[in-house]
Parts: sequence; C-alpha cells; structure tokens
Amino acid sequence: MIEKVQFRNFKAYRSLDLDLEPFTVLVGPNASGKTTLLEGLRTLASHAAVALLRGIDAPWISPGSRSFGVTQPTELTFHGQWGGAAGEIHVHGLPLELESTNWIPPRRLTPIIGQWAGKAFNVADGTMMESRSFTKSESDLYTALGKCLKATAILRFEPRKLAESSYSESPVPEVASDGTGLASTLAYLKLSHDEVFSEIELALKRVIPSVRRIRIERAAITQTVLRTIALEEQKTQVSEQRVLWGNRVVLDMQGAKEVPADSAGEGTLMVLGLLTVLMGPQKPGLVLLDDIELSLHPTAQGKLIEVLRAIQKEKPELQIVATSHSPFILNYLKPEEIRMTFLAENGFARCEKLTAHPEFEKWKDLMSPGEFWSTVGESWIGKVPASAPHE
Repeated sequence: MIEKVQFRNFKAYRSLDLDLEPFTVLVGPNASGKTTLLEGLRTLASHAAVALLRGIDAPWISPGSRSFGVTQPTELTFHGQWGGAAGEIHVHGLPLELESTNWIPPRRLTPIIGQWAGKAFNVADGTMMESRSFTKSESDLYTALGKCLKATAILRFEPRKLAESSYSESPVPEVASDGTGLASTLAYLKLSHDEVFSEIELALKRVIPSVRRIRIERAAITQTVLRTIALEEQKTQVSEQRVLWGNRVVLDMQGAKEVPADSAGEGTLMVLGLLTVLMGPQKPGLVLLDDIELSLHPTAQGKLIEVLRAIQKEKPELQIVATSHSPFILNYLKPEEIRMTFLAENGFARCEKLTAHPEFEKWKDLMSPGEFWSTVGESWIGKVPASAPHE
C-alpha cells in the first residue's frame, strides 16, 4: 500500500508530495492533473515491477513525461508497505545526457533503486548490467516485491467492451483495463468459484437493487485470422473467419428477464466490471479508477462506496485511488480522503488536501465534504502559498 509519493518533474507536477489513504479520491476541473497522478502511480507496475521480475533491462520513465521547460529528469519516489514490509522505491526518468549520447550514468542513477524489508536493491538498465549473476536472495527479493507491485489494476471501462461476448484461452481469464473479457471471467468464476460469483452478484444487487440475477450463457464469437499459403515458393496471406464458442452476460432485472448486457444500463455494467476485478481472480493490491461515479445515480454512488469499504475490510491490503467529478461521492468519504487538483496560470498543476482549505475547520461541522467542495471549488488553491511541495 502506497503511503506517500514524491513527484519530481512529472508532466504537470514539478514538485509534489502526495499523501495517500487506503481510499483516496481526486477531484478537480477537467485537465487539472487528476489522471496524470494515476499515471504516475501506475509506474510501480509498468516500470518497477517489470524491472524487478525480469531482473534486467529496467525501463526509464519516458522523456515525454518530463515537465515542460525543466532540465532535470523525472523522478518518482514511493513510500509504503508491500507484502507486510516497509519500503521505498525510486523510479527515475532518462537523464538528459543519455538522450543524445551513449553516456552510461553512474549506478546511483539507475532506473529502479530502493529498499524493502530491510534490504536494498538496484536494478540497472541493459547497458549497465554487471557480468555476475544475481544471488538467490536477490532474486527472491526482486520476485516477491515485483509480484506485489504488479498487482495493480488501472481501469477505464468502456460500456461496449464490458457488454461484449468474450472467449479466453487463458486458464484464468481476467478483465482488461477497458472491460474486455468480463463475460469470460464471470464464466470462469461461475464454474470454478461459484461462491465468489455469488458474492459479486450479491454486491451488485446492493448497488443496483433492480438486478435480480446474473446469468452466463454460451455465445458464438467470430474471429478473423490470417493464414499463410505457400504457392510455387510464393507466400500469400489470406484472411479467414472462424467461429469460437465463448460466453456472454445476461441479466435478470426487475420486471424484465434475460436482458442482454448490451441492453443493460451503463452504470450497471461498470459496477459489475469493477466488482469482478476487485473480487475475482485478479486480486489487485492497488486499483486506479477514472471516474468512480461510474454513471450511477447519486443514491447508487453511496451504495457503491459502502460496498467498496466492505471489500476493503475483507481485504485490508487493497488500496483504491480514484478520480471523480461528483459531489455526491464526496459525501460518503472522510475529508482526509479527498485531494483537490488545480491548474495554475503558469501551466503547472497543484494538489492539496480538502482539509488544507483555510476555512475548513470553520465549516467542517456545518457542511458535508461534497457541499464544502461545491461551495469553495478549487480556485482557492491558486491563491494560497503551496504547502511545500505541492505543485
């Protein structure tokens, strides 16, 4: 679980220390840096985990992520608890000297360094690997931490993808970031872990009371594949279609049975997708979610937060970081769980806790968090000195 992240020269954030709770929601205007923070948090899985599990070729953060106009490389530093042990992980961007030359940076500037469970680690890029092999203790350390960091789900669901029939050749199907594979994952759970399937169904009913039952049916899926034909030493590729048997989701709703997923409501599908990720075979430790309101009615938004907190109670290692534009969501959160983003006139973003507002203490007992946010907005962030560093 991430407790604190230090962003340095990462896109719109030149210097930001971001404290995180087990449940944190980011609010702010469009294009104010909310999704940028999710992308930064994702580097634990996309860069650190990849490097640790491979043990070689650690990836630098792309130069395109460097803040505009700065000459120092990007650096993200994560502090937290993973696998029950405290740790600190530094993920570096490519040094400017390395962009145009073959200069090899010193080991202190390798892409991934840090310490975990009382042991230091340093994973170099491919140009800096030493001739020796890793010891078994190093390999075990890298593998254990890498698996913890890899258990990250970043979700940007598309209703059309969630509703699609799907087929999987994987022994354990998973739901993709956009929602692809939902039907296959639910079919796997229904056949192999029926008790988990029932828990997902019950949780969905709590959020969407009009749902009566989740059904899984067989469905024909047409795939287009390329086949190579060799004729007189010439090879030609031709496309052909084949029919596979996969699965589709059908819902029994109040007053209507066997409603195909593509005829169900957007919010219903998105909640089902989220619950399947959280409770299904993926078992993420960190969930990064764009727009946690999921096209839901305000009452359903409150029910969703209740269900998510219940899941976290059962899985205390689960951390959720989400963005939102809904004041109704905030009414079900603690003030300390809310972060506000704001884009300053100079083009750099700032992020502050809701509790950092100068008049929060005065109004906290008279307004709910959503009411307070709706009243004060985010522009106040640009009028007060940044609590160092918060931009």
